[in-house]
Amino acid sequence: MKLRAVQRLAFATPLVLALVACAGAPRDGATDIPPKSELHFVDLQGFDRELAGSLGAPLPKVDVGFYDRVTPSALPERLQHWMAAVEDGGGTVKVVPPKSSVTAKNPFLLIGAISSLWNASRIAREASARAQFKVAQAYDAEIILKQDDKGDSVVDRVVFIQRSK
Repeated sequence: MKLRAVQRLAFATPLVLALVACAGAPRDGATDIPPKSELHFVDLQGFDRELAGSLGAPLPKVDVGFYDRVTPSALPERLQHWMAAVEDGGGTVKVVPPKSSVTAKNPFLLIGAISSLWNASRIAREASARAQFKVAQAYDAEIILKQDDKGDSVVDRVVFIQRSK
């Protein structure tokens, strides 16, 4: 009986080791997603993986559009992490006002956008700890505003532009 148990163990151990070796190292998931030059923001981790894959490709320019109405003063926190990573890498984040207007209907919205970016400095410390945001450090970012039907300034898109080395 003892011999039988030893034989089973002797057979099972190499089999288990072979299966574990074939499994390989776990992947972060970013390499599974093909890079895209145009993305749409969805406040989910999948967006982070898509953007990290596109910026890590590296693509010269990545446009991020929005499904929802986003005001400059209420930039989603997930996107603020990316803006913080851009600044952490020495890049710049610019707010580009709407082209069609001489003056914004509500100048406090632009001030809100700037204060929102200042909030990004707090987030920068958190973002620098996460490796996926490091790919944004080679980019500048522009927050492009547009006027909605009511004449308010809203975020049209965010453009990540690769800096020349």
